[in-house]
Amino acid sequence: MRYAPKKTAAMIAVLVLGLAIALLGFSGHMISFGVSIVLCFLVWIIGARVVHLAFAKD
Repeated sequence: MRYAPKKTAAMIAVLVLGLAIALLGFSGHMISFGVSIVLCFLVWIIGARVVHLAFAKD
């Protein structure tokens, strides 16, 4: 994490958030499994895009 520590930390936070949503689907109490997988991928895709735009150098 010496190259871009803030961007790396933000990407790890997006990854953890996606995994947390997937785990909610595995438990089956909050949301269904299929919905959680879709939400997990959407969080990863949209979150990664937001992080890249937030840390883009102009």
